[in-house]
Amino acid sequence: MTASIPVPSHAPATAWQGLRQIHALQSLSDERLAELAAQCRWQHLAPGQILAGAYADQRLYMLVQGSLRVSSFTQSGRGLTLGEITQGVFFGGLPQQQSDCTDVPLVVDAVTPCLVASLAHDDVEALLMHEPLVLRAFIGRLSDLVVALAQRVVNLGTLSVRSHLHALLLARAERAGIAQGQSLLAPAPRQTDLALLLGTSREEVAREMSRLARLGLLRREGRNLRICHVDGLRVLLEEAR
Repeated sequence: MTASIPVPSHAPATAWQGLRQIHALQSLSDERLAELAAQCRWQHLAPGQILAGAYADQRLYMLVQGSLRVSSFTQSGRGLTLGEITQGVFFGGLPQQQSDCTDVPLVVDAVTPCLVASLAHDDVEALLMHEPLVLRAFIGRLSDLVVALAQRVVNLGTLSVRSHLHALLLARAERAGIAQGQSLLAPAPRQTDLALLLGTSREEVAREMSRLARLGLLRREGRNLRICHVDGLRVLLEEAR
């Protein structure tokens, strides 16, 4: 992985249109978005590049385009993917609290080509003070994160790796869209990435994916993965709960 490459400090003339993609900023006028775009630091990321500073500084990051992954690694090199950041959301930007606990290092890297805008902490505070609808959207986003993290903890604590994989595939199917009981994941998720999300080995993921294929629930189609019977996968998960 390599560090991110900054865009020249001056924002493109149409940068405010990119900020229109950020859900929390939907209430702002074009003129206000243009002001924010000029305050932002813009960065392009190629797949595999690390977004330096994310969750380590107090800047607010906004994913204008692409997909990011948040992971943590032990000193021995064992990793766990904590989540994925999709286009249109913000992350980071909160003051760091002093703690006696050992900090958990977080690594944010690009899954696909990305465009990221970020605001300094003072600019974020001014934005939230003067734009109550943006503040409300921020609170809503944080509430959604709490619910998502709670569900992740429940799944990790109560489901086997096999069932947790089923839940993960179902979530991706719903995100990709379900038609006639099927869903196409394009491109197919890499087994290594699924293993990092589940905190297990790639071999264990491969065994379960092969079993699901033998059951007729999954089918590889080139670089894509088709979930042939979403309801069947859902039944397997419900039986395990």
